[in-house]
Amino acid sequence: MRDNLSPLDVLVVVAYMLWMLAIGIYYSRRQTDTSEYFLGRRSMNWLIVGISTMATLISTITYLTMPGEVIANGFGVLWSQLSVWIAFFFVGYLIIPRIMSHKITSGYQLLEKQFGIRIRKAAACLFVLTRVTWTGLVVYTCSRAVSQMTGWSLEVVILVVGIITVSYTTMGGIRAVIATDVTQAFILFGGALLVVGFAMYSARSVVSWFPNFHDPVISAGLSWPDVKFFSLNLTDRITVVGIIVMYIVWWIATASSDQLAIQRYLSTRDANAARKSFLTNAVANTIVVLVLTLCGAALIGFFIRNQTLIPPAEELLRNAKPGVLEEVRKMLNDLPDLQGRLYVLKRGADDVFPWFIAHILPAGLSGVLIAALFSAAMSSVSSGVNSITTVLMVDFAGMFRAARDERHRVKQARLTGIFVGMVAILVSFTQHLIHGNFMEVAQKINGFFIAPMAALFIMAFFMKSTNAAGAWAAIASGFLTGVVISYYGEISKLLTGNEVKVSFMYILPFSLVVCLVAGYLVSLIRNKLKSIHSSTR
Repeated sequence: MRDNLSPLDVLVVVAYMLWMLAIGIYYSRRQTDTSEYFLGRRSMNWLIVGISTMATLISTITYLTMPGEVIANGFGVLWSQLSVWIAFFFVGYLIIPRIMSHKITSGYQLLEKQFGIRIRKAAACLFVLTRVTWTGLVVYTCSRAVSQMTGWSLEVVILVVGIITVSYTTMGGIRAVIATDVTQAFILFGGALLVVGFAMYSARSVVSWFPNFHDPVISAGLSWPDVKFFSLNLTDRITVVGIIVMYIVWWIATASSDQLAIQRYLSTRDANAARKSFLTNAVANTIVVLVLTLCGAALIGFFIRNQTLIPPAEELLRNAKPGVLEEVRKMLNDLPDLQGRLYVLKRGADDVFPWFIAHILPAGLSGVLIAALFSAAMSSVSSGVNSITTVLMVDFAGMFRAARDERHRVKQARLTGIFVGMVAILVSFTQHLIHGNFMEVAQKINGFFIAPMAALFIMAFFMKSTNAAGAWAAIASGFLTGVVISYYGEISKLLTGNEVKVSFMYILPFSLVVCLVAGYLVSLIRNKLKSIHSSTR
């Protein structure tokens, strides 16, 4: 077991960072107009775009929480991978053709015809809030993990990740973003494979590295919750039907309303190419998530075989909520040795993977995994900064001075990107205030903002009788529903004294349904009132 990173690890990380900057510098020479800067002249290869989208959506949050989710709660989350294949038919054949039939740069331009300029700008604002918050969370998640692994200052790591990512993003535009995304996709995938390979090597077997989860001691130590197929009990954390439905809604919502995804489609030649890019994303996403799930199993198996290497509770739970460490210490007094050690792993699940990278992997491999963590974060951050910049430049064009020519317009875009990056970095400094499983935190953000955005696009595409009044109702009701479900436990405790938490699975689906129902009903009432008013004239 190692206590510090080796010079070789540091060299690997530095080489990775310089490589990303070099890509940004290379593509900076091509940026002569905004069509190239934002969309790559709509000529990007669908395979590259699909891999880029996968890398963007597999953020550090996913990269760290998937192994942690397996350690803490088992393999139930794997059911979510069925959702992308169900969503593909809806997205590929109903959503993408409607988007690609318009020569637009920002997806929110599609909302103006039916709902007016105010709704277009409101949707753009929701997107900016979502992605800035998300980007800050991604930077913080990555930086916290790297800081714990290396002993480097958290603030310094945040600044390094933010500054380097913003630099190559603003220099090279969408081509640099996609090129670095593809590079980062292979690094993060290779890093996950290395962990599984190391587990096999340490077990001297391609089979026995996988734990026997039916062993009574192992099962008791991990104490995974049972995953029901279906349940009407909203407090059940995960059910098969619930997790599939949640992620179907997430895929459709993201694909139809998130500028990050829409901009990827628009960078390809036509609807067929955009559809292929989504399919590529689905295939790549499924493969990476499966490997990350195996990482979780590999970590459990490694520590079962090497029990003395399991970190003490004081180290693994140093970032836990107040009182958690004391609770774990009390439990350890009543548990057998292995069962107690596994219980510690379960309670500190989100920090097991980073600790393993820093202390167990040999020199060089740790550097590759740290580069993989940076890759997972920087691919999301670069795409976020680029897409937010696009929305600000297109949907809020009135904020900018009229450009003399396209080169000056590109300069404005670069300066805007730098500003967006600075804001995202500042937001990341506030994320330490968030407690809880990062997967659940991410779903709260989805419920607050993504559901109202998705509702607007679904209404615009498929509910032609809806109007601006209904759109406003959808935004307000969806946001309120997301807040209530996300914090139902805190609300119920305040009102009744009993804390009853609703599963994170229901935040996004329930919010979206409420949005659509409210949008339709208010639009119907508004249309009836207009009809009555017109008939009385």
